[in-house]
Amino acid sequence: MTKQPTSDNISSPDSSLGLNLDIKRLIADVLHFWWLFALFISLSLGVVFVIHRYSVPVYSTTMALLMEERGTDRPQSDMMEGFGLTPGQSGIDNQIAILSSWEIISKTIERLDFRVSYYAKGNLKNTELYHVSPFVIQFDTLSSQLINTPIYFTFLENDKFELKVETENGQTYNYFTGQQASIGKINFSKVFSLGEDVQTPWGSFKVANVRGNPQTKIQYYFKFNHPNALTGHYKSLLRVNVQNNDASIVRVSMTGKIPYKNKRFLDALAEVFIENNLEKKNLIATNTIKFIEEQLTVISDTLYTTGNQLSRFRTENRIQSISAKAEYLFKGLQDIEQELAELQIVKRYYLYLNEYFSKPLDGNRVLAPAVYQTEDNMMADMIKKIIDLNSQRIGTRQSYGEDLNPAIREIENELSVVTNTLLSTISSQLKVINESIKENLERKVQKEHELYTLPEQERRLLGIERKFDLSNEVYTFLLRKRSEAQIQKASNTPDHQLLEAARFSGQISPNKSEDRKNAILIGLLIPLAFIVLRNLLNNKILSPDDLEKITNLPVLGHVIHSPKEESNVIQYHPRSVVTETFRRVRTRLEFFTQDKVCPVIGITSSMPGEGKTFCALNIAAALAISGKKTALLGFDLRKPGLNKIINSNGHIGISNYLIGKANVNEIIMEVEQENLFVIPTGDIPPNPSELISSPKMESLISQLKKQFDVIVLDTPPMGIVSDPYLLARHTDVLVFLVRQNHTIKSILRHTLKNVQDEGIEHISLLLNDVVVQRKRYGYAYGYGYDYGYGYGYNSGYYEE
Repeated sequence: MTKQPTSDNISSPDSSLGLNLDIKRLIADVLHFWWLFALFISLSLGVVFVIHRYSVPVYSTTMALLMEERGTDRPQSDMMEGFGLTPGQSGIDNQIAILSSWEIISKTIERLDFRVSYYAKGNLKNTELYHVSPFVIQFDTLSSQLINTPIYFTFLENDKFELKVETENGQTYNYFTGQQASIGKINFSKVFSLGEDVQTPWGSFKVANVRGNPQTKIQYYFKFNHPNALTGHYKSLLRVNVQNNDASIVRVSMTGKIPYKNKRFLDALAEVFIENNLEKKNLIATNTIKFIEEQLTVISDTLYTTGNQLSRFRTENRIQSISAKAEYLFKGLQDIEQELAELQIVKRYYLYLNEYFSKPLDGNRVLAPAVYQTEDNMMADMIKKIIDLNSQRIGTRQSYGEDLNPAIREIENELSVVTNTLLSTISSQLKVINESIKENLERKVQKEHELYTLPEQERRLLGIERKFDLSNEVYTFLLRKRSEAQIQKASNTPDHQLLEAARFSGQISPNKSEDRKNAILIGLLIPLAFIVLRNLLNNKILSPDDLEKITNLPVLGHVIHSPKEESNVIQYHPRSVVTETFRRVRTRLEFFTQDKVCPVIGITSSMPGEGKTFCALNIAAALAISGKKTALLGFDLRKPGLNKIINSNGHIGISNYLIGKANVNEIIMEVEQENLFVIPTGDIPPNPSELISSPKMESLISQLKKQFDVIVLDTPPMGIVSDPYLLARHTDVLVFLVRQNHTIKSILRHTLKNVQDEGIEHISLLLNDVVVQRKRYGYAYGYGYDYGYGYGYNSGYYEE
């Protein structure tokens, strides 16, 4: 015998209201909705095809530079005298900053023909024409041109063309002066001849160099580009990376829609960068030559004057030489004056440095002072340090912008400290030089006093020769230094080298293979996400698994969906599949009722519309067809559905009996089916709960048990009213209906909890309106629907 369910069986094994994903159901849904995956994959691939068809490809271009290859290939000891200072390298990072700086890119743009862009207008996309345009714009660089505005160009017959311009706020730019102005609204349309000058307030140019036979059906347009806009655009596209940490190889790349244009830009960028490096190296040698030439101008005048004076003195006084003592004294005096001359040159050099470095190091002023060899190596190191720091500052500012950048502030602080130290050192050195000059002047006075003891003419000749020889030696020294500086300048080579010229490195967008993979992935993910959300957000009972997650109550059986019009399928379709399911329910009920005499079976549910009346009628009919005298009572006194099904036509019923207006025999109705009797609801009372709880209810059940073998109660839903709880006290088995894809899980859980709180036992569940075709939930197997061992429904066992 089957154990009767107790209140412990009603409790839910999983009373949480969280979202639970049923993997088995998910897999079944995926198989069921296979067409959804096919549809979305096809749509995704179609979208990718359209994108590829109408998008403009983007290509990558790369080149490689070898930086600082010769930055330290000459030892300091091998440098020529007077050129011990060279601009040191600031490291790979600083060179990369200079390479990608606004100044370098701007100079690169100036070398290229990027000022005018040409386009062919299409229905869905416009194509830029670089070096393949059927026309070329030749413009006057001294005149202002309309910038960043399309100027439409249409070829006509007989070498004619039409220009159209339409803009609300036109801007002009002069490429020569750099001035920009606003000219307001422009609405211009006019026909010109090829080669004819186009003179307007917003432009001055002509159209020339038509290639081949132009297409008159294609509309072209061109526009003048602002240099700053071009510089900013290419700066944003440029990517510079060090190939590895141990090498000085830098790989430069950029992307764009025209690979040839990208290649030309990178080639020009490499030229400008290398030339800029060489220019900065030559700047020191240039300043040194300039400084020496200034000194030569002064000395050459002195040498010319003293030479003439010496020649005249010798001629007039007929004296060509001096005595040995005079020569000795003259030689000593000459050494003193040569040392004084050298000290004066060094002094002027220090004064020059003091003035040079006293100026504020603002803007982008490149530090490249004239270089003169001194014995103070520490000062030379400080000058080199200032040059390095200033190069770092310029490179960082041009690459990263604002002065508030912490890196720039740190460099400027260090630059200020080194500059102040250098100025203090120069001041100290000037004091030392002044002392040396003073000492040499005193020695000179002493030597001159000794010379005064010589004869007058000899002494005068000695003084003139002394001035001439001194000027000659200084002049010769400066000529040698200038030659050395010129040789150094001529032998300078850039520290950077183009290792690999710019070359096309492939298309990066659109990536057809990757896009197709992503399209397939999206085509799979969208329907899968839909199915997962559908399962997670579903709040309806769909399968026995859902019931097992809510309650441990036994399942009486499953009633499949009935396509029949008649409510009593047992009577009118005895060989249908639905009828067979009710027969199985009847068999299972025997285990629940066991050997009770005239068991009372209640049919209820948690909410309306779950098929209580339909199931109650067919369960009663199934019991009746088995030979048992069965009474079906319509106890839904608020919304009687049984009255409509049996067409009671105002027949008195339960409500009439409960108020004492009829006896039991008067309310019993006979129907067409044998052994089946129906007691309709009767008139709808205003107080159904009070009537059901009255003593007349006990009397009704007692009298019916004497006349019938089975009593079936069609009750209202338990989740709505309290009547079913009163009726459940009179039942031996309470069949709780759950309708597939209709019953709400939360309501079912709440109702079952109320049932448990009421202490109602002997409950079993009946899953109603199961759609057999939904085999993904497992209904078609294991529950007795596919009878015939593989023959199916249409093999003679059933009528449908």
